[in-house]
Amino acid sequence: MVRPTRTLIALLFSSALLAGDYYLSYRLRTKDFTIVDEHLSISRAMAPFRKKSFTICSFESETNSFQAWSKKNETLLLECLFRHGVLLKSQERYTDLARTRESIELILPPTPLQVDFNDGLVIIKKIQP
Repeated sequence: MVRPTRTLIALLFSSALLAGDYYLSYRLRTKDFTIVDEHLSISRAMAPFRKKSFTICSFESETNSFQAWSKKNETLLLECLFRHGVLLKSQERYTDLARTRESIELILPPTPLQVDFNDGLVIIKKIQP
């Protein structure tokens, strides 16, 4: 019978700690074709997700923190998530048949994600609805 060593147990336990469940949302707002507000919000889920997930992207990484990785690679993360759908709102105001104001909002609603760090990779999985 093979007994697990302390190193193996610590390794398995630490890899479980490096995986995490998060909610991510994003909003970009423009007025008259000028960006006036942009906000990316990432928060840890209070309870682990129990539904199935599917991998949407993976990236090489040297860090073991999703918060730190996402700050460095915000553009890559958003490009990955935009491939799976965003909401777009557009409003125009006309006065006397002339456009007086236009606003556009690009919204990524709160999206449940599972993030796993494994062998120098960040694996991002989206939870199925």
